[in-house]
Amino acid sequence: MTIQPRRAARLSLLIAVSLAASACAPATVTNASPSQPQPGDVTVTPPAATIEAGSQLVFAAVVTGIADTGVTWLVEEGSAGGAVSTLGAYTAPTTPGTYHVLAKSKGNPNKEAKAVVTVTAPPAPPPVAVAVSPASGSVFGCQAVAFTATVTGSTDTAATWSVVEAGGGTVTASGVYTAPAAPGTYHVTATSHADPARSATAAIAVTTEVLSVTVDPPNLTVAAGGTTQFTATVTTTCGTTVALKTLSANGAVTVN
Repeated sequence: MTIQPRRAARLSLLIAVSLAASACAPATVTNASPSQPQPGDVTVTPPAATIEAGSQLVFAAVVTGIADTGVTWLVEEGSAGGAVSTLGAYTAPTTPGTYHVLAKSKGNPNKEAKAVVTVTAPPAPPPVAVAVSPASGSVFGCQAVAFTATVTGSTDTAATWSVVEAGGGTVTASGVYTAPAAPGTYHVTATSHADPARSATAAIAVTTEVLSVTVDPPNLTVAAGGTTQFTATVTTTCGTTVALKTLSANGAVTVN
């Protein structure tokens, strides 16, 4: 079909007017309606949590839109991700990681909700430590003194007692130390039963305590150039020692 020039010009004008009107017309906006709850929708509380390995956390689930509000609980990773009871009580595994607890609607099995659980390693236990009380002491020879050991950082609070020096006295399993007769400084050690690398030591100063000294006979006479004998009895905390001695005219004393 052949369009006359005048008619073609009129048609072009009409198209231009129509396009201009379309450009100036207000745009029509269609607001999307918010998603409506669907029958059997599930919500889990809390939706995310962080707990230590081996500890427990209780989750709650809410089902809306249907009469059956029950849920089935499960761990997405299976037994490796822990365990959850029928009431939502979740027990974390011993291995740290990220796991997922699911609640599935019983009324609408296609509906479920998921909680993210971050399982962290428990804090490292404090190191075992041993303390001895008193940390030092003094005692007379052959006498006893009691020490106490305190072990922390372990449920095993037992300690093993020992004397550092050979011949430095004895100590019982309960920490009662008995000093030797010889004066000196000695040491008792309490060693942790749980961790034998941990111990503590107390120092004990042992001194001699003379309780009495007697001489028999109490009065002595020595002739010029002669000698006489007597016995000396010394009593200390370690017992009594009797010695026969000789006194010369020049005052020298020798032990027989």
